[in-house]
Amino acid sequence: MTDELQALCSALVEGSLAPEQGRRLEELTLADPAARRAVAEYLNLHASLKWAAGDPAVLASSVPVAAPVEHIRPAEAAPRRPSLLRAAGWAVAACVLVGVGFAAYSANQRREFARLVESSGCKWESGTLPTEPGARLGAGRFRLAEGVAKVVFDNGAELRLEGPADLELRAGNRCTLHSGRLVARCPDSAKGFFVDTPSASLKDLGTEFGVSVTDGKTSDVQVFEGRVDVTHGKTGKVEQLLTGRGMRFTPDDATPIDPKAEAPRTVEPPPPLPAGQRLVTLSTAAGRGKDGYVSGKPNLLHRSDVLLLVKCCTPKGLPDHNRKAYVGLDLAPLAGARVLSATLTFTQTPTGMGFVSEVPDSTFSVYGLTDPALDTWPENNLLWESAPANAPGGAGVNPAKTRLVGQFHVKQGVLSGACSVSTPELAEFLNTRKTGYATFLLVRDTPGSGRNDYVHGFAGRDHPTLPPPTLKLVVGAK
Repeated sequence: MTDELQALCSALVEGSLAPEQGRRLEELTLADPAARRAVAEYLNLHASLKWAAGDPAVLASSVPVAAPVEHIRPAEAAPRRPSLLRAAGWAVAACVLVGVGFAAYSANQRREFARLVESSGCKWESGTLPTEPGARLGAGRFRLAEGVAKVVFDNGAELRLEGPADLELRAGNRCTLHSGRLVARCPDSAKGFFVDTPSASLKDLGTEFGVSVTDGKTSDVQVFEGRVDVTHGKTGKVEQLLTGRGMRFTPDDATPIDPKAEAPRTVEPPPPLPAGQRLVTLSTAAGRGKDGYVSGKPNLLHRSDVLLLVKCCTPKGLPDHNRKAYVGLDLAPLAGARVLSATLTFTQTPTGMGFVSEVPDSTFSVYGLTDPALDTWPENNLLWESAPANAPGGAGVNPAKTRLVGQFHVKQGVLSGACSVSTPELAEFLNTRKTGYATFLLVRDTPGSGRNDYVHGFAGRDHPTLPPPTLKLVVGAK
């Protein structure tokens, strides 16, 4: 095999064979029987090695290649001319490769077209692509919570994705930034690389540029060096942006921006409250506040003094592992006031207990305790058997002594963040508390698999760094 032929075959199996190289390879194999045999042997060896490595896709694509070589057994073949028949078999194999094999090999190799090179300080959310540094990437989606991830495409294009961001890889020369920021560097080999956004499509012409997507629809583009052609999604108008230029693309129009004048996004202050209204914040760490949780079995291992643990087992699971949280709030600061709106917030934090994959997206319910005589529950000796308004099961409560005031939802795999209920029912419940105290029960309605499924945790009042259960209110005069 000549050096040229070997280089072309190598490019073919690596998935980097350019169209002009493909035409040259086809030209060589059609013109020279020795070249046909050499290509067939090279690709058959490659397929066999991939087969041995356990790649069923390549195995399937390699069968047509090997079959003509191993199964040509002409009944009329003259015994004295086996070399000619064998050469004919190789010729058929090479011709099959020219017509089918090149495309099959190329298609298989090009299913993956990029690599995750770096992931500095990355925290990932749900997505469909591998997140280990060095992983090969095909079509799929990254959801980056924080950190910076570097993706390098086989054509040389480099993307630095900055969390939080949502990036979809679509092909070897195209991606879609749904939200967040990225910086792209595209050498000459990657000219024509596309970055799509909800409001525009960017075509790189050998450059470096940055793009950010906010509110799911507005795209800011800044060209650091070179040229980018940006097509507005609605109007179809193409803007040619050169070094130093920037533009903002909304769903309706495009306007120039000064990248150097970019200022931090301001947080709008809440509108002032009407006269006679005020904000009040209460927590389990204030006044007579308290919190705790119960487990289905007294003295269950892994008890926590700083977390409120919540779990719902399946009916066939172990009832000893059910857990429910209790929250008590001192309402004395509300004396003489009427609650107009209320938000009760729990801060979720990882527990390291059980497998997250064994719990689907979960619904949590918050109940208010309606019997004031039960508000005296003991924080340090709260037991399943005597817990107020408790009922069998991980989500069971006594309906005669509780009232549902709200629900929140936690996606599978999300282990931290604020979880809140803010309903008219919550405000109304607080207005019925005549003793200056309120107790809430937190339960998980969604059962896990029963196979050591995850225990959700929320910060209690003794947590050293996270806020305890907190009630924020707008109150007015009665």
